[in-house]
Amino acid sequence: MSKPKLVFDYKDTVNGKGPVLFSWSFDFSYLACAGEKQIVYILDKRGKELKKVNIGDGKILSLEWDRDTEYLCILQDGKNYATIWQVFSNNQPTQIELDNTKAKVCWAKWAKTHGVLAIASDKGGIMFYTKKQSKKQGTMGKHSKKIISGDWNGEGYLITSGEDKLITISNFSSETLFESIPVKAEARSIQWSRIKTESRDQQQRTVTAVIQQKSIIVFELGKNHKQPDELVFENRYGKIVDYQIFSDGYVIVGFSEGYIVHISTHPKEISDELQSERPFNSIDALCVNETIFKLAVAGDEKIKMFNLNTWKEESNEMITLPPQSGKVIKIQWSSDGQVLIVATEKGFLYGYLTYMPVLTATCGNLLALQQSFTDVIITETSKNQLIQIVKIELEHEPSKISLSQQFLACSVNNIVQFYKWLDKKQNKIIGEKWQIVKKEYMGFVSSIFVNELYAAVLSDGKCILHKIESDVPYEKQFPQNEQEKPNLSIGLTKNFLFLLDVNSKIRVYNIEEQTFIIEFKNEYGFTKIFPNLSGTRSICVNQKGQGYIFEASQENAVLIQQFPPKTHRVIWDQKDPNLFITQDESKLIPFIVNKNHLSQNLVYEVYELLSIEDITTPKQLSETIIDKQMNVISLSAGNVRCFNQSSGIFTQSLQSHSSFETYKGAEDSQEGHFRYFLQSLAITKFAQAFKAACQIKNLKLYDTLGRRCLESLEFDVAQRAFQKTNNISMVMMVQSFKHETEKNLLFAYVAMILGQHDLAQDLFLKSSFPNGALDLRCDIQDYANALTLAKQIAPEQEPFICKRLAIQLETQGINPEALKMYERAQLNDKLYDKKTLEAHNSQCLGGIARCSIKMGDILRGISLVKQIKDSSILQEIALVCENMKQHLEAAEIYEEAGVLEKAASLYIQQKMFKQAAPLMNKIRSPKLLALYAKAKESEGAFKDAENAYEKAEEWESVVRLNLNQLENIEKAKYILRNKCQTTSVALMVAQYCEKRGSKSEAVEFYIMAGKKEEAFALAQNYNEMDSYSEHMKAFSLEERLKVAQYYEGKSQLDKAAFHYEKAQDPIKALKLYQSAGEEFIQDMIDLVSRNTNENLKQNLLDYLTGETDDMPKDPQYIYKFYKAIGSLVNASKIAITVASQEQEAGRYKEAHQMMFETIDDIRSSGHQVPYDLLTKFMILHSYTLVKKVMKMELHEDAARLLDRVCKSISQFPAHAANILTTAVLEAKKSNFQGMAFNWAAVLMKQEYRANIHEKFKKQIETIARRPLKDEIQETKTPCPFCGEYVPEYSFECTKCSNVIPFCIASGKHIIAEQCCYCPSCKFPANIQQFRKLLELEPICPVCSKNVNQFELRELPKDEVQKLKRKNVVEEKKK
Repeated sequence: MSKPKLVFDYKDTVNGKGPVLFSWSFDFSYLACAGEKQIVYILDKRGKELKKVNIGDGKILSLEWDRDTEYLCILQDGKNYATIWQVFSNNQPTQIELDNTKAKVCWAKWAKTHGVLAIASDKGGIMFYTKKQSKKQGTMGKHSKKIISGDWNGEGYLITSGEDKLITISNFSSETLFESIPVKAEARSIQWSRIKTESRDQQQRTVTAVIQQKSIIVFELGKNHKQPDELVFENRYGKIVDYQIFSDGYVIVGFSEGYIVHISTHPKEISDELQSERPFNSIDALCVNETIFKLAVAGDEKIKMFNLNTWKEESNEMITLPPQSGKVIKIQWSSDGQVLIVATEKGFLYGYLTYMPVLTATCGNLLALQQSFTDVIITETSKNQLIQIVKIELEHEPSKISLSQQFLACSVNNIVQFYKWLDKKQNKIIGEKWQIVKKEYMGFVSSIFVNELYAAVLSDGKCILHKIESDVPYEKQFPQNEQEKPNLSIGLTKNFLFLLDVNSKIRVYNIEEQTFIIEFKNEYGFTKIFPNLSGTRSICVNQKGQGYIFEASQENAVLIQQFPPKTHRVIWDQKDPNLFITQDESKLIPFIVNKNHLSQNLVYEVYELLSIEDITTPKQLSETIIDKQMNVISLSAGNVRCFNQSSGIFTQSLQSHSSFETYKGAEDSQEGHFRYFLQSLAITKFAQAFKAACQIKNLKLYDTLGRRCLESLEFDVAQRAFQKTNNISMVMMVQSFKHETEKNLLFAYVAMILGQHDLAQDLFLKSSFPNGALDLRCDIQDYANALTLAKQIAPEQEPFICKRLAIQLETQGINPEALKMYERAQLNDKLYDKKTLEAHNSQCLGGIARCSIKMGDILRGISLVKQIKDSSILQEIALVCENMKQHLEAAEIYEEAGVLEKAASLYIQQKMFKQAAPLMNKIRSPKLLALYAKAKESEGAFKDAENAYEKAEEWESVVRLNLNQLENIEKAKYILRNKCQTTSVALMVAQYCEKRGSKSEAVEFYIMAGKKEEAFALAQNYNEMDSYSEHMKAFSLEERLKVAQYYEGKSQLDKAAFHYEKAQDPIKALKLYQSAGEEFIQDMIDLVSRNTNENLKQNLLDYLTGETDDMPKDPQYIYKFYKAIGSLVNASKIAITVASQEQEAGRYKEAHQMMFETIDDIRSSGHQVPYDLLTKFMILHSYTLVKKVMKMELHEDAARLLDRVCKSISQFPAHAANILTTAVLEAKKSNFQGMAFNWAAVLMKQEYRANIHEKFKKQIETIARRPLKDEIQETKTPCPFCGEYVPEYSFECTKCSNVIPFCIASGKHIIAEQCCYCPSCKFPANIQQFRKLLELEPICPVCSKNVNQFELRELPKDEVQKLKRKNVVEEKKK
């Protein structure tokens, strides 16, 4: 707040030059003051003089108001009486004389609880004066000397101290309650206080007093009052000037040396100083106000303010007194902290406005706000801002206000003024001509409420209900008679008046019907009631601070768990009817009303949930911390509307709703979604929580939400949550009962799902379906409780539950009890169908048999078997027999049950093979068959044993029998190789073969057995190394080397070479291959190709070229060598040479294949095929195409191809004459006269003439004699790279100088628009010619692979461009 403002001052001219006394009235509405002039003034808070009285001679000692602000007691020095002034009447002051005429009054004080005045004398006596009866009662012996101090507490106890160093305690009836308490010195400034405690109902039983201005004694009445604690302070503080008690037993002490010290009276803290300061050189006076929680300290002609929360000085609030004022002798605040009164020793009295407490009242969105002492504004606050509607000027400063849609009520003492500010009929503000109804009540107005028509006023325990304005007066007073008790608290809604009397009875009065509709008697001790807006529910608080919710419709009050014990106010939410908050000094705590919760507590505290774990085990209540000076006005949708001096009207969210205003929906962060989810869950806003959970997508959140929804019967949201977790069983379970209308039944199903079985049982029993409790107990296998329930609600189910309980007891090993239950469970009733009866009784008989056998009654148990037909029950009995070592009986019962394997097993164990034999053909168990086989083997029936072992797939035993007894080695070897390749079997067979002389097989089987050393030794000794090498799957280097050395020693050089290579010695391997002869050249090449050793390569090359032994090898080997080592350039050169040799020998197909493979390898490596290789291949390929073209009778094409071949006729020496002859004939047929003449002339040469076939000799001679004629021009087609037209059988473009690839189907150059690839070899072809060729024979002419003509696809132009050769010019030069 800003600097305190001087409201009024009464100077020495009014009071006189001496000290000024003053006293606030009980309600702090009025101030009594007096000075040296013996005139007592009555002032209001603003310093306005209301009354005054001159009481004559005599220094005034004290002024004391009664609790009703009706009487003022005035004490004067040296008088035998006390003056009583009825202030607000016209009566003159009266004098109350002491019984002892010699005694003088010295101290007086009115009781806080009764109209009783205690007047003390200098002789130690006390007179008690009752104002109602004007009766006085004198007492003697309270003290032996002058009484110097005293105080009343809230229980009506009076404590006094005197110069006799005694402290006494009396009640308002003048009775002495305890023995007098002696102290070591005079006890001054004695006060009642309440020590620091957590209990709300702690009474004022602690006493404090100043001893010799040096220390403060503290004791609690009835506990340590005979030995008080003493607070002793440091000497440097000086003498104690004043002290004040505030809050929970805290004390502030002021000292003469200017120090103020803050201490606690709590036993654990009593010796500790909490704070200390030295604001002045000397302290004159101090006071505390708990409303604004401040301390005022006077000294050095100044008054300083301290904030008790922070213990810091509010420097801007310091008051500097005028220099002539003199020393301050007393300062005291009004209860609301509004006005600070300062009195000085020189006759000055000042009133400072230090805090403007604001009265507020609300009605929906309307707010009445006190703006100054006598101004109230009415505003509309729906938009979180103040919109002033009207300003009302009051006649007096109000102590309480109340607001409705058209009235404002303001009370002062026992007077209430009603201001009509809105004309509802015309719906307009009335203006400044207020319609005022003024009403005076019998006593002080403690509560006031107004609605649209009525006002309810609580005054002196009486509630007056009346119309505010009416032509026909209407007024009701409660209590209506002497039998009815006074009221402690009231509440008013639109239709109902709530009354709470001193006996805790709640009555609800229907205003319209003018009758009581509810009278709820109870022993809860209620002292306050807070109805909601509609009046359907109320929160009631008792003297212990416990809260209850009162349901008007049920006329029932339910205790609210975790209700704060220091609650002084409850506020209902205006929009959410299920939300209310409690308010104490520093915090607001929200609560939720939930009629549909599983626990049925009705009211639930809201917890602060910060994690998923907090949902199941919440740790802390949600609390909204508020400042002590904050005025909470209303609550709407979780938003609290507040007022304080610094901020004015503002709205803040409850801590439990803090995320709602800021939540951004889908755009919020994961943390924001999670916070929104937890807060929505905490206040049961499940739809909101589901909305946030959908953004987080956490399965655990969905599951938690679903379970919390079930607890509150929110089934739709629960189903959606469980669907998100894919918990189909939970969804279907909820779906099965969600449409039930009976609440107890719904709660029962929910409790069952959530595992709260005891609660579910109780709810089922209360519902219309009590058998649900029985089903529940059976489902959870709690058959003992189920049996108890069955006796009560379903006796027909008792046998079936007995059977289940018997099974359970039997499982637990409690056989005697199980037997009794089985016997009790048997059905003899004809109410059941035959099938049910037989099945049930069979199970009971089986149980009886089992339990009898277990208990040793074997005969009874076995005798019952004949009555049982159920196989599973028989098996259970057999198992019991088996466990009881009754193997024969067990086997027989197993056989009867059809469990033949188990029966046979027991027979065999007992060596009863005769009984077991008939069962073996029906048995498939390997274990049992093996057991039987062993038994047969022991009898010497080896063939039967073999068959049994074979059926059991016990192959080792089969092999053993075939080797040792049956002498069938071939079967043993077959089983080893195909059925069982175990080490032991292999070893058995190996040893057998070795003994029988089959060394090769012995080596094989030793290897299979992992006995490599034995196998090698055997192979070495008996020349079976080939078998060893063949069957060894993995060699070590040492093993390889041993094998290689063995073969080398045996002169098997090729085998030695193979193993030396494997032993990582390729050089020796190559030498051995060379020594072995030329037949192993391919192995040499393969060896070199597998190794990167250059010396190895050179060694082999020298061997192939004859450099080693002057014996060159076949060039084909050199070709294969180069190809194997990846030297494709050299391979192509050799390929040309070899191909030329093949061509010369007339083996054109072999030459063609070699060149194709070489070209294919070069292309696969990513290299360009050499030009000369490609040219030679093209000529040879043209020759291979001739026959196919001639078959298709394409003579011109055949002639062109032959013309090309003949130009390189030297490459075909073996068939040169025939080729030339065919060229002449085809040219003749195609009318290529010049071509025919040219090749006929060549044929006439001596070297070819003799080889011309006689059939064509004359014809060719004739052609050769004719002169040369003009040649037909060759057809031209475009170059695929540049588009220049080039003769179709030419491969060189004169324009771009590129070499054009040839078509493998026609021998022509390719055309870009027709180009395709062979799918296998990727050689190019013109697609139309390729298809024609494939129609003749569906084989590629290059790679000889089958080709489907329909799979051919024309190439894109960019792919055709990739066929262009690089460095064409350089290639041609070379």
